Amino acid sequence: MGNRKFWSIILGLVISAIFLFLIFRNVDFKDLGTALKGANYWWLIPNIFFVVLAMFQRAERWKYMVKPIADITYGKLLSATCIGFMANNVLPLRLGEFVRAYALARNEKRITKSASLATIFIERMVFDLLALLLILSVIMMIVPIKVDKQFKIGIALSLLVAFVGLIFAVAVVMKPEGSGRLLTKYLFFLPERIRGIISQTVIKFSKGLLFLKNPKYIVWVSGHTLFLWLCMGISNIFVFYAFGFDLPIYASYVLLVVVSISILIPSSPGFIGVYHGGVVWTLHFFGIGPDEAVSCAIVLHAAQFIPITLMGFAYLYKEGLTLKQLEKEALKENETDAS
Repeated sequence: MGNRKFWSIILGLVISAIFLFLIFRNVDFKDLGTALKGANYWWLIPNIFFVVLAMFQRAERWKYMVKPIADITYGKLLSATCIGFMANNVLPLRLGEFVRAYALARNEKRITKSASLATIFIERMVFDLLALLLILSVIMMIVPIKVDKQFKIGIALSLLVAFVGLIFAVAVVMKPEGSGRLLTKYLFFLPERIRGIISQTVIKFSKGLLFLKNPKYIVWVSGHTLFLWLCMGISNIFVFYAFGFDLPIYASYVLLVVVSISILIPSSPGFIGVYHGGVVWTLHFFGIGPDEAVSCAIVLHAAQFIPITLMGFAYLYKEGLTLKQLEKEALKENETDAS
């Protein structure tokens, strides 16, 4: 492992440790234990149902994104999705997306890792981001939530990232070779070999964005995106019920947006600390005390982490893969992508 990767792992661990310290420093552990013991864990049954349903929706959405390349079976897409999300939970350096691309390309020879990565890029950076911002915008129009200037700036920047990503994707799929040449022109300061690699990568990526040429596929992908995030929001509500929180339904979706942003911060595998920090901050915003908020954060994280990780390991075993093999291939793909 190179120095850069080593220090990236250390940085993630340090950031997670800092978040955990900040979260637990004002917590009474006796009251925390009482809150955890007093929760009604039967509510986790519908919670986990909607978490798993969202995973199935991710695979269904992916089917429409890869359809112009190959008509890949749902089972292969679900397998790669579960393995990728499990990898994010247990492997360092956020390798899950690379693992997901590798798992699909290994199982389905009609799609390359580059094309698979392109679909994942547009899925995460455009469709998921726009769906979350749409949900938040609707909430803010219906409910008078007071937010500070920094929050509004963050929303504006997120919108900018999503729209730039969408414009780039459309340009690449419409004019792949021209986009590659234009990109290398503005990267004149890089060595010619690197610019050549970038140009070829853009062309390879364009094959994963072909679905953007078909309005029907865009509608289906958008619909599944909204549905899966609605499922994730509903899943949070049941954990609120488990702890007896009297919160409005929209609080669950505010939490969803905040946590989705907070887990972008580098951290240890499984988003330890940064996930919990997003939950605690949101619940504090809605008037929940520190002990109850932390206990809810622990359960919310576990209710997503455990079933998704178990599903991933089940498919890992089914596909005859190992974690070591996944990490090796994902690191190789990561290095190629970074170059």
